[in-house]
Amino acid sequence: MDRKGQGALEYLLLIGGAVLIAVIVISLLLNISSTSTDETGITSAAALCKQRAERTTALNPSTVGKLCSTLVPPTVTVGSDVYDCSGNIPNCTAVVHVATETQ
Repeated sequence: MDRKGQGALEYLLLIGGAVLIAVIVISLLLNISSTSTDETGITSAAALCKQRAERTTALNPSTVGKLCSTLVPPTVTVGSDVYDCSGNIPNCTAVVHVATETQ
């Protein structure tokens, strides 16, 4: 009887270890997914700002070297997030938009 109890306990420990490893792996995958989503948003926004700057430069070459915040409009939206275009034309990048309060 003692050996059957020991076998059942070992079986339960193996199942518990497998569940623990599965929980750790799933939580790591969910964390990686949310991090890559943020990076994808800012990368997409930077590409849109750069594309807008190149289009502006093609229409008006005198804009080279001016601030990307002078683009019209100076912000881009990716999903529900808003980004500001920053840097100098044509090398625009994107930063997360910080809302300012007006009174």
